[in-house]
Amino acid sequence: MTVRRYLHELLTHEPRSVSSLSRELGLTRDTVEDHLRHMLQSAATRGDCIEILPARCRNCGFEFGPERLSKPSRCPECKGSRIIEAMIRIE
Repeated sequence: MTVRRYLHELLTHEPRSVSSLSRELGLTRDTVEDHLRHMLQSAATRGDCIEILPARCRNCGFEFGPERLSKPSRCPECKGSRIIEAMIRIE
């Protein structure tokens, strides 16, 4: 099974972050994010429903855009570093 098919399979069961996927697959976060972007584009073309819960700051609640899949280092509002990663799921 290819990496992208395996990502699709994992994301249909429960929402996951890029970091959890990279740990599970044994790949770097950048590599997983590249594969994930391509897989999400293919899934959208097939008509799959993609749900992205955006990353957000634990301190002030600032919500990043859904296009930001990897964990941001700092919040642009409060400059805090306590960030909850984006969660991706395919239905």
